[in-house]
Amino acid sequence: MKSRMLLCLLFAFAMTGYAGIGPKNYVKYVPKNLDAAGDTIYIPGGTLAGGENAGSLETTINQDTLTTGGRKNINRVYALYEGQYYYQLAPIYCYNPTGTLTICGVPDPAAPTHTTKPIILISPVPPATTEGTNTVYGSIVCNNIHYQAQMLTGSFNAELFYCGTANQHAQSLRINNCLFEFSSIDLFDCTNESGAIGGWPYGAKIFITNSYFRNMFQGGQWWGSRVFQCKHPIDTLWIENVTTATAGLTFLQQNELTDFEYVNHCTILNNHKYWILSPYHRHMFITNNIFVNQNWVGEDTNVTNSGQDPDKYFMSTINVDTNNATNGLVTQKAYWLSPTDSTHFNGLLALNHLQVYVSDNINFYSPALTTGYYNNSKYTLAFKGQTSLPSYLNWAGAGTGPWIIGNTPGQWKNSRTTALFAAYGPTSPAPGPGGFIEKRTSTTDPGFTTPIIASANIIDSMAVWNQNLWSDTRFAGGSALQNTHYIFGDYNPTTLPGISGGVKTDAMTTGQAGITKFTDLTENFAQSTQLSGIDGLPIGALIWDDTKLAAYNSASDWALVHAKYMAEGGVSDGITTAPSTVPGSYKLDQNYPNPFNPSTMIKYSLPQSGIVKLVVYDVLGREVRTLVNGAMPAGAQETRWDGKNSNGQTVGSGIYFYKLTAGSFTATKKMTLIK
Repeated sequence: MKSRMLLCLLFAFAMTGYAGIGPKNYVKYVPKNLDAAGDTIYIPGGTLAGGENAGSLETTINQDTLTTGGRKNINRVYALYEGQYYYQLAPIYCYNPTGTLTICGVPDPAAPTHTTKPIILISPVPPATTEGTNTVYGSIVCNNIHYQAQMLTGSFNAELFYCGTANQHAQSLRINNCLFEFSSIDLFDCTNESGAIGGWPYGAKIFITNSYFRNMFQGGQWWGSRVFQCKHPIDTLWIENVTTATAGLTFLQQNELTDFEYVNHCTILNNHKYWILSPYHRHMFITNNIFVNQNWVGEDTNVTNSGQDPDKYFMSTINVDTNNATNGLVTQKAYWLSPTDSTHFNGLLALNHLQVYVSDNINFYSPALTTGYYNNSKYTLAFKGQTSLPSYLNWAGAGTGPWIIGNTPGQWKNSRTTALFAAYGPTSPAPGPGGFIEKRTSTTDPGFTTPIIASANIIDSMAVWNQNLWSDTRFAGGSALQNTHYIFGDYNPTTLPGISGGVKTDAMTTGQAGITKFTDLTENFAQSTQLSGIDGLPIGALIWDDTKLAAYNSASDWALVHAKYMAEGGVSDGITTAPSTVPGSYKLDQNYPNPFNPSTMIKYSLPQSGIVKLVVYDVLGREVRTLVNGAMPAGAQETRWDGKNSNGQTVGSGIYFYKLTAGSFTATKKMTLIK
């Protein structure tokens, strides 16, 4: 009864609107098709000013259940219409431990010219738990959506999604072609340190592709503003063609093994702290990325002694450690010395068996930070025999300081990581050789059209904010850093990016706002002067170049990265067993969304690498399009069909079939294109 009353109060609040935005003409939404046997439920939204169908998103998801409490369809796709707005008025709660919650944007047949991503606005929502806006037991997919994580009132719940599992079931997070704006603590909390719903401790799989995480900033601390935290073993961490800006501890792991990590063609900008935390990896490929001003806030002995790095070194952008249990490392059971010994690991985690490839990256640090902050007498003091930025933190009774703030600028590799690359390279003497390879690291300014730090005034705001967090009383009160162009939006949840009259804007309008592609945004982080020696493409995220992104093929680029690593002396896959990320059998999944218009995703799983062919046929058995034809690595894969044939022509409505051939395995499934 209390929950029903609370929901009614939220509906009432939503009718008032907020600062010119909000559902002013609220019409209660009653789902019409919750008993649908199909794979997809299409959810109506509304206009920006009118806010029609407010609450439709969470109402549809929450009520799509059986009388027993289980899901009617554990892999249902919830499709949101492009060009429409979804006012979330209550928490999403989805108990689906053996299935996947999928939220994706699809074209609206009634308004085919509206191609902007559907926008989810929170107006406001009490947390589903003590921290999270939404609670999901099970896997999550977000595709082609724009989610505003800050409520329209300007406040946050700590987490956007509080994630759990049940029955020791492994879960996955897949984010593709999405714009997420703002983050308080985490967008996706897959740890749940309180133990409330258990997190994802059984080998998480995380795939983040072709997305932008914007306005990521939490003014009260360094560590927040994270895309995810998962303080559990991660089987697969695949981050590709992603940009993050002004985040804290962006991808948070800690004291657990990442079995397979692939970070390719990403742009990571102005992280206060660490873009990734855990130094424990088995297969690690960091290629074709741009890192700018990483860990720019620096570290003092209180920070290093707190255990951010297991050996109390300065944290570095590329950070690798020995895989052993001395520092509390937790691994998947496949690496235990025996089924009952989790504190000693087998030879698969030995240093000379690891694949570590760091190649064709840009590591740039703005000189303006050095001259305007680190060496600026306005902020430095003479003490302990040198002139330095001072810290007055008193963690764990260390004293009042001042302490010297070091690691400014942030290190690319700390001394331990540097030593491991030297000791375990392809030509290293005993105890090597091994598979640690670094090639072609540039420190040249990528020269973005949008400046990373636009003026000395922004440097001053950064310095005052940071010294305040170091408890430097000379700068008590800090600064409103989020209200400067350190943030690449305006940090206002009632402002939506878009294009108005041919001009890119960040302003609220009563018409259609939002973006179709990331080049619709006011900022531009494309660069074309520094090209990869692996694939010949510009280093960094390609989402800022529509032509390059359209031509990009994820599967073939991974094959190029892996081939280049092996050609440069990498450790062969053959000396180890297959990663635990690899599925036990071949599998072809149902496409989603289905029916679809104009595009759909097809997922499949490979227990071993090999030649793969994925072909679309019409009902007469004629070949329409070959989507994949070549070598593919083992693991979970996916590809997109855009509804076009091999000549680039759009095909008509109807039933189509897609067939996967891999070795002796073949499978065929049916899909429907509706226009």
